[in-house]
Amino acid sequence: MSGKFDSRIPVLIASSLKPVKDTRAYGKLGLSLRETGLYRLSFMGFSQLPIENCEDEIFYSSFSKVHSTWERISSQIRFLRILLKVRPKILICCTYEYLPIASFFKGILGYKLVYDVQENYVKNLDLNPTLSIEKKARLSSLITRMEKGKGIDLFLLAEKCYAKEMPEKTPFLILENKFAGEIKAVSPFKIPEKEGYDFLISGTLTPAFGTVEAIRWFKEILQKFPDSTLKIIGHCTVPSYEIELQKASENITQIQLKSSNSPVPHEEIIAAYSGVDFAILPYQNRASIKDKMPTKLFEAAALGIPVLIGGNPNWLDFLAPFSGGFPIDFFDLQQAPQQFNAALNQEYFTQSPGSSILWKSQHRDFITAISSL
Repeated sequence: MSGKFDSRIPVLIASSLKPVKDTRAYGKLGLSLRETGLYRLSFMGFSQLPIENCEDEIFYSSFSKVHSTWERISSQIRFLRILLKVRPKILICCTYEYLPIASFFKGILGYKLVYDVQENYVKNLDLNPTLSIEKKARLSSLITRMEKGKGIDLFLLAEKCYAKEMPEKTPFLILENKFAGEIKAVSPFKIPEKEGYDFLISGTLTPAFGTVEAIRWFKEILQKFPDSTLKIIGHCTVPSYEIELQKASENITQIQLKSSNSPVPHEEIIAAYSGVDFAILPYQNRASIKDKMPTKLFEAAALGIPVLIGGNPNWLDFLAPFSGGFPIDFFDLQQAPQQFNAALNQEYFTQSPGSSILWKSQHRDFITAISSL
């Protein structure tokens, strides 16, 4: 700043496991604040490579090695050092892990504390099949204690259902994971008849999200449409499941599997939609999932890509006004060809999705809430 007085309000947005340029923390919360010109922004998050700072944004690494217990612990020390260095007036914590330190130092540094609740972390423990009952109980107790940090001025809820699931988190503002871009203009269309179709599974890859089941379903589709392809790209959080995915797609040249043990840059996820006929959301209908609205629903709707989904009524209700998808039972392999033929006969995007699917529809509410702290 060349020694000039900077009147902007210092803000620190801190994550641990999420990338330092995470699509929500940086691409939505951060950039929305930057647009106002009122805030000086610093970000903390996972990064395996150095990230260049610029005049308006400073980046700090939480840690760089995945599955390193020591790095996970030492990130707490890094967070405290960065907190003391930045001395923010507003601290947005995007992880429960930093809440104890954030709550303790709030009285010393005098900032406003915002907790961005990106997940129901306790409920999500049921999605990890590798955890024993005893370990789930210990982790649940630990997370609950951390999330009870005192002095939180505002909770940002990434899902509408969190208001019911976690009623103790008040005051709150619901900020769904809507698409941070513009709606692609498309005319109503049917997928043309051809020898093969291109499918995409993207985002987090876990057993509960049904990726293996989708691979089995895709194998049935290959019997009738041998030129089809399935692109799988995302962050696999369970190492044993990554091995299972590799085995399920082994020797099938039509499957492109790009699973990573660290978060995949969001630009790569968006680029993967290019040339795709259908996005696939083969999620299992579990209690911890059924009421959520995955980012992929908003992305596909905005990009004009039809979605094949299980029979989740909330998702079907979301897609119905603009005919943005079709229900498929990915577990009924015998009916796979017939159900897919029905999807091919469907006309998609009979009208444009409304602007309510975009992040900018929430922008003003977010800025108002932050400026009112």
